[in-house]
Amino acid sequence: MAVPSKTDARWQALLTGSLEPAFTSLATRLLVARLRQEVSRNPAALTRAIDELHGFFTANEFVARDLAAL
Repeated sequence: MAVPSKTDARWQALLTGSLEPAFTSLATRLLVARLRQEVSRNPAALTRAIDELHGFFTANEFVARDLAAL
């Protein structure tokens, strides 16, 4: 499955908490939790958080199941 583009609305929904997929990977759950905290404290960090999360999904094949949950 291809990683959605950084402009896909699901990234913002995921990082603002309006999308709650059931991730199987602990690494994904921890990263999303950390990025959500950062974005909740500083909404201007959303673009950087999307970049980091997108890069994580692009670089790690082991999160393919989590990508499907989006």
